[in-house]
Amino acid sequence: MIDRPRVSWYGPRALRQQRDLPAGARKLAAATFAPVLFAVLGIVLLGPLGGCGPIEYINQVGYRAAGAVSAAKLAQADRYAPYEYTAAEEYLHKAREEAAYAEYEDAIDFGHKAEELADKARAIAVTKLSQSASASSAATPATESRAPAPRSPSEDENPK
Repeated sequence: MIDRPRVSWYGPRALRQQRDLPAGARKLAAATFAPVLFAVLGIVLLGPLGGCGPIEYINQVGYRAAGAVSAAKLAQADRYAPYEYTAAEEYLHKAREEAAYAEYEDAIDFGHKAEELADKARAIAVTKLSQSASASSAATPATESRAPAPRSPSEDENPK
């Protein structure tokens, strides 16, 4: 069979014709269409902004908290403020763990705690380092307070 019969799956042609709405119904449809269109467009365009958890996570945990922990390590906070430094490291680890489960809000909270404790540990370490530096520079060694003993000529001739 080369020619197909002119039969539609949608019923008779008369039933498939588009029906026009009366003039009053057309205005009503246009009036309700615009707000619905703007609401749908708003949801479609602003919806992806709700998924910014990973972006904030990268900023907080990846840069700020990790940088603060690294700065505390460079300030020898692991030696001078071990509690705060260890807690900061563990909070950073927990933040990364929560992000692995896509719990970005919790990860960001742990990142804030890690940054706060790392900054505190660094401040403590810097304070203790400056105190020990000022104490060591204020103390004069015993060898500097007395004059060196004179050397005898026999010591110069016979080196040991």
